[in-house]
Amino acid sequence: MHVLCLVFLILGFSTCQSSSLWNETYPKGEVVRVEDMNVYTVGNKANSAKDLSIIVFHDIYGFNITQTRVFCDRLAAEYEVQVVMADFYRGNTLPTTVPHFIAWLAQVGNWSQVSTDLRTIATWLRKTSSPSRRIAVIGFCWGGLQVARACSNLSDLFFTGVSIHGAWLTEDEVKNLQRPVLFIAAGDDPPLRPNISTVIEQSANSQVSGQCQYETYANMKHGFVSAGANYSNLENVAAINQVHESVRTFLSKISKSSSSITSYSACILLCLLFVFDLCQ
Repeated sequence: MHVLCLVFLILGFSTCQSSSLWNETYPKGEVVRVEDMNVYTVGNKANSAKDLSIIVFHDIYGFNITQTRVFCDRLAAEYEVQVVMADFYRGNTLPTTVPHFIAWLAQVGNWSQVSTDLRTIATWLRKTSSPSRRIAVIGFCWGGLQVARACSNLSDLFFTGVSIHGAWLTEDEVKNLQRPVLFIAAGDDPPLRPNISTVIEQSANSQVSGQCQYETYANMKHGFVSAGANYSNLENVAAINQVHESVRTFLSKISKSSSSITSYSACILLCLLFVFDLCQ
């Protein structure tokens, strides 16, 4: 029942068409071709300070939504990293009727294809920047679900993720989480606590569950950061500002934590190699 309600919710809101200059604030990126996908890329891919890139999953409205690209532009500028967003739908547009929508969703949400695309993009990012480049994932709506899947099934590629008003997030989708995730919900999204949080606390290891975070913007509607963002509404703008701050803070915290673990593991390995050499 909830799934059907969410379908109507997603099909029901229209994207903001404000005539203000909100989409001119940050440097814009460019669209490049990576195998058979268009990829929007913005920011400094050669930044050696963070050695970090971010892959963004667009929402159900797809690749060409201005508000979603503005999110990428702002994140790249303020966090000083490379942000990329692939056209996971390959130009296919959202149907306007429920039966067609459900069939279309099954096609574009095929995890086998999405995971292949992610590996392709991650390989391209590391090839064009540095082999050691760490990658995080951020997703909206449909993309928020893909974040949970990526942090459960592709933990070799990604060190963390952020799911923003994720759709179709269920207990089954998060029970195998291998990387910490910041979950952000709107007021009309399904509650993150206790459903999602309890499953993660019970099934994920303590290091992962202890770093997961949950935020709900009670006065906001589903889509308020991406396709449904209304930059002429001051309350919506304030919420978007807070989301950006939360995302940057979370990424910095998890990035620092993962770097410390990597350094510790490297030290242990060096010590073991040293002892092994002494024993020869």
